[in-house]
Amino acid sequence: MRHRICTGSLVFVMFMCGCGFVVTSDKWNHFAFSASVSSVATVATSEPLESMAFTVGLGLLKEIYDGWWGSGFQIPDLAADVAGAAAGGFVATEICIEEFP
Repeated sequence: MRHRICTGSLVFVMFMCGCGFVVTSDKWNHFAFSASVSSVATVATSEPLESMAFTVGLGLLKEIYDGWWGSGFQIPDLAADVAGAAAGGFVATEICIEEFP
C-alpha cells in the first residue's frame, strides 16, 4: 500500500514540475525533482536523513557541474534543492513510513 501512495505522490510531483506560478520554473523544477528523489529514497531505505543528504548531494553535484560547464553555480537553485529534499523526506516519513509500517 505504501508503494502505491508514494508512487502516486511521485507522479503528482513530477506532473507539477512545469507549474511554476509563484517561483521561476527552474527553481520549481529543482524543488520538485529533489522532493521526488528524497521521498522515493526515504521509502526505499526507511532512512529519511540519509535520503535527504543523498538528494542534497545530487543537487550540489548539479550546481558544481553548472558552475564549470553550464549557466553558473547558483545558491537559490541549491536552496530549492535543500527545501525539496526536506519536504520530500518529511512527507514520505509522515505518510508512507509511519502510517503504513
